[in-house]
This record gives sequence, structure tokens and C-alpha cells, in this order.
Amino acid sequence: MISNNLLSGEISPLICNLQSLVYLDLTSNNLVGMIPSCLGSFSRSLQFLRLANNKLSGNIPETYVKGNSLQFIDVGSNRLHGPLPRQLINCRMLEFLDVSNNHFNDSFPFWLESLPKLKVISLRNNKFHGPIMCPSKCIFLKLHIIDLSHNEFSGNLSSEIVKNFRLMTSDPVQFKDDLYRFQQSSVDISLFLFPMFNKGGVMDYLGRQYLHEMVAIDVSCNKISGKIPDMMGSLNSLVVLNLSNNMFTGTIPSSLGKLSNLEVLDLSFNSLSGNIPQQLTELTFLDFFNVSFNNLSGPIPEDRQFSTFEENSFEGNKGLCGIQLVKKCEDHPKPPLPTPDGDQDSESGSFFELYWMVIVIGYGGGIIAGIALGNAFSGDVFRLFKIKF
Repeated sequence: MISNNLLSGEISPLICNLQSLVYLDLTSNNLVGMIPSCLGSFSRSLQFLRLANNKLSGNIPETYVKGNSLQFIDVGSNRLHGPLPRQLINCRMLEFLDVSNNHFNDSFPFWLESLPKLKVISLRNNKFHGPIMCPSKCIFLKLHIIDLSHNEFSGNLSSEIVKNFRLMTSDPVQFKDDLYRFQQSSVDISLFLFPMFNKGGVMDYLGRQYLHEMVAIDVSCNKISGKIPDMMGSLNSLVVLNLSNNMFTGTIPSSLGKLSNLEVLDLSFNSLSGNIPQQLTELTFLDFFNVSFNNLSGPIPEDRQFSTFEENSFEGNKGLCGIQLVKKCEDHPKPPLPTPDGDQDSESGSFFELYWMVIVIGYGGGIIAGIALGNAFSGDVFRLFKIKF
């Protein structure tokens, strides 16, 4: 491990002569040039490849030997470009993939679903484009965190793609067990920075104690349109959901009130209309809520923690009224909560269109990862994954 030094120059291909190398960490140096193509195929022993925060350019290795042991790949914050190589499907042990803050230009890499252990995907701040979809059914069996923010994804977010995030509908205990296993390994989990967004900047979200329950989707700052799928309410392990800075229309699904573990919900800067569902007051762990700059109307719910959210969570909606705003409500009855028979309402049509999706999770060997969820006006202020050993 020779990270956080002043190394400069290019990475020598001679490094591939180290056939028994298990851990290669060259992060946060001043390395330039291309990544040696042999790094993907020179050894079956290499488990950790960390080259983030340098000035590397060109493509990432396109050849990965079958039967390799790669579990962690982080090439974030460089100058890399091109498509993601499909030969990554040979990395059957891969759990963590971070290519954020580069210049990759590709469509949604649906084929990553074939990796049986993949838990974290960060594509943030690149030039990925097109719809977030699979040509046929795809299932991300182990996914905990996905960050697709700050790209050029477009089209609708289908209920089908939401269904495919299987683990997010699982019992959170399963996720905790995975991370407990990571903690017992040789690398200490020592940092969990979870910035959360706010108008005009970034503030720290004190959620470090919830590392073991972290499940997140961030698709913010894209061009996703259509309705938020009602199916989103079935992802009952979600802790963070960021759909901000897209082109979502329709109403806020009342089904989001079923996300009992949710702590962060950002729907700001879209074209959502209708009322704020009274069902959202059931989100008793919700610490951050933002629906600013939409076309919402009616009274802001006053129950439970909703009375603690400030004006900037609701500004930019001319039709809203409430105790948080200059415009107070007059003679607006509260929308009734659903009866046991009828849990859905007219807002329950479609389900979730990705603008923010993102998710990071610390991987194997006890790695710790941080996730940053961004607002359109603070895109370059934060970095989704911060890993410290």
C-alpha cells in the first residue's frame, strides 16, 4: 500500500511481474498515463485494485483472466474514458466497482447483473446515457448501493428495473450479516462519511452509526422522466433515496410511506404535482426531506417529524401551504390515511424513475466506503465513495 504519497509518472508494466500480489493501492498520488493492460490478467491472486484520485487516462484494462480473485476495483477520480469493458463479467468475485468522476461514455451496464456478489456500483459523474433498463430480465442479487447520479440517463424508470434490485426488498438483517463478515477481516472500517444535500451546499448527515443498514439509490442529476414507480415502496430496506434534479412528473407515490427504514428522501427539482401524501408521516426515521421546486399543492403534513422540516424543504411550490411557509393553510382538511383494505390511491400508478440511484457499501476485507448524495447545485462538492484504511 503506497497511497497518499507524492508518486508521479506512469505505472510501470513491470508491476505485473508480481504474480502473488494480493493488494495494490496507489490511490491519491500524481500518477499519469494509462493503466497497464496486464493489471486485469497478470494474476489470479489480486483481490484489491485501487487507483483512485490520480491523473490516469485512457481505458481501464479490457482483459480479465477467468478465475481471477478481484473483489474491489476503484478507479474513481481520474481521466479515464471509453465504455466499460464487458470482460469485467469474468470477475466473479467482484463486490465493489467505482468508476465515478471520469469520462466514461456508455449505456447502462445491465450486464453487471451477472456478477453474483456485486454489492456496490458507482457510475457517478460520467457520460453514461440512454434508458436505465435491461433488454431482458436482469436481477442484481446482492446490490446494496447504486449511484448513477450526474450522468445523462434518460427515459422512464420502469417498475421492472426496480423489481430487479432484489436485496433492497430483503430483510436488513441479511445485509448486516454481510457487513459483519467484512468487519472481521484484516482491513478496518474506520470512516463513514455520508454527506447529504441541501440548497446551496452540502452538510454532514450524522448517519455513521447506520453503516450496517446502509442501502441507497441515487439517480439524481440526470434526464429521467415519467412517473415515480409505485413499486418503489416495496424496497423496504432503503435508507437513502435521491431522485432529485430530473424530470419526474405525476404525483408522489403514497407507497413511499412503506419505506420504514428511510432516512433521506430527496425529490427536489422535478415536475411533481399534487399533494404531499399524508402516508409519508409514517417514515419515523426520516431525517432529511426535500421536495423543493416542483409543482406541489395543498397542505404540508404536520404530524410527527414533518413539523421539524424547514422552509427550504418545500420552497418553489407555489401551491403548497403550511406552518413552515409564509403561506398558511386555511380550511384544508388533512388527507385521510388509507384504510386496511385500501392501501393504494390514485398516486400509485407507476414507480420510480432513476435520477439519483446510488449506493455504496464497504466491501470485503473490511473496507469502508462512504456515499455522497448530490444536489444539482453541489455536484462537484462531494465524492460518493470515500475510503480510508
